[in-house]
Formats: sequence, structure tokens, C-alpha cells
Amino acid sequence: MFEYIDDCPGDNVIYAQNGLYIPDATDCMRCGLCISVCPTYKLFQIEAESPRSRVRAIDKIINETAAVSNEELTHLNNCTQCRACETVCPSQMEYGQLYDLARGKIMQAKSSERRGNLLAILGFKLIEHKALLYAVTVLIWLYQKTGLQFLLRKSGLLRLLKLDNSELLIPQADVSNLAERYPTDKEHRGNVALFTGCISEHFDRKTLMASIKSLNGIGFDVLVPKDQTCCGAIHQHQGRTAVADQMAAFNTGLFNLLDVEAIIYTASGCGLMLNEYGQRDAGSGLKGFSKRLFDITEFLNLHWPDDISFKDHHANAIKVAVHEPCSQRNMSPVSGSRHQHAYALLEKIPGITAIPLPENQFCCGAGGVHMLTHPEIAEPLRNAKLAHFEQTQADFLVSTNIGCALHLNIGLARNKVVHPVVLLAELLF
Repeated sequence: MFEYIDDCPGDNVIYAQNGLYIPDATDCMRCGLCISVCPTYKLFQIEAESPRSRVRAIDKIINETAAVSNEELTHLNNCTQCRACETVCPSQMEYGQLYDLARGKIMQAKSSERRGNLLAILGFKLIEHKALLYAVTVLIWLYQKTGLQFLLRKSGLLRLLKLDNSELLIPQADVSNLAERYPTDKEHRGNVALFTGCISEHFDRKTLMASIKSLNGIGFDVLVPKDQTCCGAIHQHQGRTAVADQMAAFNTGLFNLLDVEAIIYTASGCGLMLNEYGQRDAGSGLKGFSKRLFDITEFLNLHWPDDISFKDHHANAIKVAVHEPCSQRNMSPVSGSRHQHAYALLEKIPGITAIPLPENQFCCGAGGVHMLTHPEIAEPLRNAKLAHFEQTQADFLVSTNIGCALHLNIGLARNKVVHPVVLLAELLF
């Protein structure tokens, strides 16, 4: 599958059939640029927690050149998959995709009964089966509404079972169903579809409804396909690529049937995965899918009317700090200027001043499920973000990634982390 190509001395690379490559070790070890942006290296200050060290482990796994030690696997799994290293790598190495390939090979090598603990297996099954996820959501809603949550938190049982931090991540559940169409009462400008994913539909309803209200407010009908499923990102990054491929094919087939001008997503992590659908099977309609994809902040900016009105109820100015998710800052094709749309959208709101959160180039530690599997890494990274937020003296911390928002909402910024479109919708008529 791989071959060595020696175009010039000191410039060896290992090429894969899909165009990805790993620079030769002698080349990679000369460059330390990736270390400057790696969150785990920042925490531990050891070479084993650097991207260039992980590349060597990835090389062994993919090319089967040598056995990988348990210590190497530990350091590899510590990676938050923020892919900040890709933004500074002079070789333009596709670290994220190579990491996923390596994780996939690790999963293939494990027997089915060893592919994760019981909670992890249950989590994957919930995401894969929408009816089962809804049933569990109802149980969570009852847990929150009946007072059982209060009692368990007070009892100390959650802490004894080491579930206290994980339980704090669960936002208020909404068990109602979204309508399949939300028509605008303004002059009709077109139809758009809303991607809700697996978590946002019932655990980030405020952002979804704010997006619908904003889209209706600028003249678009919003369609919400009820059969849509998870984007597949969690499975993809845990090496379960076959299931991720099935989710990609299903979502693409479903949304391609809709007569809409755009497909809108609110979570940048989902947006990254959706945009990368085109890197899969070219013959299944995935290639053209990303052409209609837009982050909600991007679409609103592109179609913002000049004559829109806001509610005039903010006598005092509001200061917000903008957290820039790794899934927008670092990852092609949603990297580059797309994360700037949050700033542009906030600037449209009278009385709001938006500033970047200091050290936005570093990951907050959420990393999908990384905040659950590696709290010893996720928590200090989060604490650094919250300390920066406190220093800004901002009223709100805004983020376009639901995972980052849930992670950051624990601690100093509790209940202060919101999606920028939520602030926008609260001021729209």
C-alpha cells in the first residue's frame, strides 16, 4: 500500500494511495514548529507528548515497520486531535487523517470483546440507534426533572463512582420533537436544511431554535429532516470507520433529496466531519455534498439583509470573548477564515463588543470524547481557558462547538458559554 520515494537527499516521504504521507524521520525530527502549538506538549513538556513523536508511532502502526509499545500507545491516545500541528507543518502532513488510519488499524487488530469498556460500547450504540438514544434522553430528562439529580449530587454517590465530572457535562434535556418545517413570515428568499446531529437535537435545543429563528428572520424556510443521524465524527476518530462511512452515506442520501439552497450546521465539530464526507467514496454522491454546507454564522453573514431590525433593550454594552474551536481554526477545508464569521455576526448586534479569547491557538481539551476519557489532560487545558476568560472580564464566552461549550461550562464560566447565534436571536424581532 505504501512506497518510499526519494526525490532528493533528506527529503524522503512515505506515500499512501490516497495521497497522504508521513515525512521521513530524519526530516520530521529537524522541525520543532509543531511543538509550539501542541496542547499536550505544553502540559507535559516531554518529547513523547509531541506530534513529531506520535508520527513515529503512527508510522509503525500503518506501515507495520515495528511493534508499538504500550507507552507509545498511551502517548498517542493522549492526543486531543486538535490538529494544530497541521497548521504549522512545513511538510503539510495530513496528521489528522493519518491518526484516524492508525486508530482504525488498532481497532481491527483488537478482538470484538476488547473494543472498549461497557460504557464506551453503550455510548457508541446510543449514537448509532436514534430510537435508543431518545429513550435514554427521556430517562435523563426524568432524572433532571424529578429531583433525583439534586439528591444524587448531594449524596456524594456520583463522586464515589467517579461520575461527578461526567454528570456535570449533561445539559438540560428537551424531549420534544422538532417540526419538519419552519416557514418564514418574511419575504421568502429560499429553503435551507438544518443538520441537528446526535446530541444537539435534545441537548442544545436553544442553539437550534435560535438558528431557526434567525434564518426565518432573514427570509428562509427551515427544513429539519427527522431521519438524519449522527455525522460520524466520534466513530471516525475512535477507529470505527465502517460505521462512520455508513452514517456519511445515509446523511448524504437524505439531504441530497431535499430541494434546498444550503445545508446548515451549528456545531463546528459536525461541520468538519460533514465537510470531509467528500474524502470518502467519490461514486456515492459524497463529493458534491460539501458544496451546499455552511456554518450557521457563515450563512447568516452571507445573506444578511441591510434593513433588519433589532430589539432595543440593551441599555448597557455587552462584552463577549470568542473561543475559536480547533474544528474551525485548524482543519481543512473549514480552516482559514471561516472561524471569523462568528466575530462578523456578533458585530452586527448593537452594543456588543467581541474580543478573541487569549491563546485561542491552543485546544481547550474537549476533543470530542477526550474530556471523558482523559480528564487529567482536559481539565488543566480547560482551566487555562477559564482563567483567560476571567482576565478578559467579558460577560459571555461564545463558542460554535457544542463539545467545547459543554466542557467550558464547568467551572468559572458556568452558564456563561453560549453559541453566538443565541445572542443574535435574542435581539431579533
